[in-house]
Amino acid sequence: MDKASFFILNIFLNSYLAFFTVVFLVESVIYLFRIRQGRAAAILRMIPIIKLPFDLCLYDFSRWSYSQGINPLHCEEGTRMFSVMIGWLSEVTDWLFLPINSKVGFTIHDGLTFTLADLVGYSINHMILKIFALLLISFTLGFVIRKLALYYRSLLFVKSLNKNSQPLGKKLQNPFLSSCMKKFRVKVLTSPTLKGSPFVCGLTSPVVYIPEHLSKKLSGKEYEAVLAHEIEHVRYKDNALRLTLDFIGTFFWWIPTKWLCKRIEEGQEVECDLKCKKYGVDSNDLASAIIKSAKHSINTPNLTFSHQLAKQAILKRINLCLHPPVIRCKKIHFAFTCLGLVIAFLTIFPGRFWMF
Repeated sequence: MDKASFFILNIFLNSYLAFFTVVFLVESVIYLFRIRQGRAAAILRMIPIIKLPFDLCLYDFSRWSYSQGINPLHCEEGTRMFSVMIGWLSEVTDWLFLPINSKVGFTIHDGLTFTLADLVGYSINHMILKIFALLLISFTLGFVIRKLALYYRSLLFVKSLNKNSQPLGKKLQNPFLSSCMKKFRVKVLTSPTLKGSPFVCGLTSPVVYIPEHLSKKLSGKEYEAVLAHEIEHVRYKDNALRLTLDFIGTFFWWIPTKWLCKRIEEGQEVECDLKCKKYGVDSNDLASAIIKSAKHSINTPNLTFSHQLAKQAILKRINLCLHPPVIRCKKIHFAFTCLGLVIAFLTIFPGRFWMF
C-alpha cells in the first residue's frame, strides 16, 4: 500500500506542476510564433489538459528510486541532480519511437529518478499518506460519478427538448450553406419554451436549437450567419472536444483547468466567426446576430453536450466581426503556425515533466 500511496501522491503533485509547466511552454510557443487567437491556438491550449491522462503512461517504475528502496535524501552530496531538457534530439535510431525527448526532473546515481512528491512523502507519516491517498481516490470517484449523473440528466433534457420542438420553417437563400447543412446532416429545431441563445447539440446527430422568440427577430441573413457559425462547430467536432476536456478536468479535479477551457472555447468561437465568410456571410450580419443572441441569453440551459454562446468572448467576437484582422504574408504566417504546432506536439506533449 505504501508504494501505491506514494504513486497517488506523485499523481496529485506532479500533475499539478506539469500542468502549469506545459501551460507556460504552450503560451511561449503561441507568443514566439505569433499564433493568433483561433483554432490553432485553441488546439495548442488543449495540450496541458489532454496531457494529464497521457502522463500516467509515461511513468517509469524501473527507474523510480523509491521502488529500489533508495531514499534520495540519504544520498551523498553531488549525486542528486536537477535537469531540464527541452527539444533535445535523440539518436537517429530512436526517431521512429520518440523523435524528441523533453524532461524536467530529478535524478540520482545509476540513472534513478525521484520527484518532489517523493520528498513530501518521506517527510510525512505513512498512515497520513495512506489516508490522503484514500481521500483522493474517494473524492475523485465522487466527482466522476456526479459528472456522469450530470451527463445523464443532460441527455434526458435533450430528449425532452426534441419532443417539444419542431423544425424551423425559415428557408435558406444561400445554396452553399444549404449543401453544407445536408452534408453534415444538421437539423434546425425551435421551441417556444426554449430560452437563451442558439446552440448546437449532439455528438453524432447535430441539431441546432434556436428559441422561437429569437428566431422571429433574426433576419434571413442573420439566421444564415447563425447556422454558418454552428456548422463550423459541427465540422471540427467542438462538442466532442469540449466533452473530453470537461471529463478530464473532472477526473483531475484538483487542477484548475476551467480558466484554460474558457480560453479554448473563446478560440473556437473566434475561429468559427472568421470562417463564416467562406459561406458568403457578411460580418455585419454575424455581429448583429451575436448581439441579438446575447440579449436573449439570460437563463440559458447549461447543457454538457451543447456548444453555447460564450458570454466572456462576446465583445471580442463583435470587434473581430466589425474589424477583422489583416494578416500580411499569409503563407509565412501559416508556415509559422504549422511549425509551432509541430514543435508543441513533438517536444511538449511527449515530454516527461516533474515525474519519475
